[in-house]
Amino acid sequence: MNSIKSFIVVSYILLSAVIVSLGQENIIMTGKVLDAKTKRPLVNASIGLKGAHFSTSSEVDGSFKFLFPDKFSNDSLFVSYVGYKAFTDKITELDLTDKVYLLEESSTLLDEVTILEQRLYKFEIKKLEASMKPIKGNLYACKTEVTNQQYSQFLGYLLRSNQASRYEKYKPDITQYDGALLTFFKGYHLVHRKSKETKYDKDYSDDPVVNISYEAAIAYCEWFTELYNNTQGKKKFTKVKFRLPQLKEWQIAALGYPKFQSWDIEENEVEVGIPKYPGEEVAIKYRIIPVKGNDILYPWYTVYNYRNKAQNNKNCWLGNFKVPPGSALCLAMPPSGDGFVVTAMVACYFPNGMGLYDVVGNAAEMINEKGKACGGSWDHFPEESTIVSVNRYSGPSGAVGFRVFMDILVEK
Repeated sequence: MNSIKSFIVVSYILLSAVIVSLGQENIIMTGKVLDAKTKRPLVNASIGLKGAHFSTSSEVDGSFKFLFPDKFSNDSLFVSYVGYKAFTDKITELDLTDKVYLLEESSTLLDEVTILEQRLYKFEIKKLEASMKPIKGNLYACKTEVTNQQYSQFLGYLLRSNQASRYEKYKPDITQYDGALLTFFKGYHLVHRKSKETKYDKDYSDDPVVNISYEAAIAYCEWFTELYNNTQGKKKFTKVKFRLPQLKEWQIAALGYPKFQSWDIEENEVEVGIPKYPGEEVAIKYRIIPVKGNDILYPWYTVYNYRNKAQNNKNCWLGNFKVPPGSALCLAMPPSGDGFVVTAMVACYFPNGMGLYDVVGNAAEMINEKGKACGGSWDHFPEESTIVSVNRYSGPSGAVGFRVFMDILVEK
């Protein structure tokens, strides 16, 4: 017994020494990033090293904690935010604790309209067709939500075709915000262009477009339909229609089971994964169970041994959700426990069985019933972000985007 106790004590001392040693080999910087004029916090500002791949992001209140190896102590720090002048300075010249970084808006950045006018849209037919995944028969769905970059191409078309009134009607509406979220979404919807001044900025081009109206999503689908059907050259289909899905279509697509038997989600049976040992996640066997009564709430039942949980056994979130207070956090994904304070780049998480990404979390997705969106978002708790969740919205929202579905009207 004494030898066991001695072993435990020695092990504890050695572990403590390693932890101390590791702590001595790292530098921890803390601070806040604010708008120089309004003193509002800048949410999701980029903080990192110029000469090494270490970076982090600011939280909702503008605060950040940045840890990096002390061998980079002679490097320079950058702090950047879309639409603002980046801050850079030698780390040796900076306070390491609770420093406030005041960023100024850039007067040399082109405004949104000018940028859109300068970026003529080039339609990539093969890329589009590759992104459409079959649901059943002639019905397909895009593998991701519509992104800022894709939507900006629609807005650019409206400007180039002298439809300024429609542009004003359909552009993202952020008038409902103030404070940090207003500042964040101003930068979020800017079209990113690379320059020396913006090289440290976060690029939200591949994040889902949000803050748009139901009518704007319909108009985008109509434009997209006309664009595809009028495109000359090689393409898979002669005539298609892009649209928002019906509720039952969206839920079956979110379920992600290619062998589904009914358009009523509760009338289906699905194959679920069974691990070799309790507590493991990756399945080695499968069995068929009914959806109804078995809490099939999330789309990863064929990959992990989870049907109704939003975290894996490392406490890492399997989608971009609003993290409940007091939850066990995944330490590998700061900030906010799932890696994102607001939206995430589309396709960050693994797809469902039909190849569709982010059907739960990130941005709730509009259906063809105005005021209803499915799947929850970064601003919804996990229990509000399931494959059967229907979320209500009353107008443009930072938590609501859309995914395009496609009907094949005339094949080749």
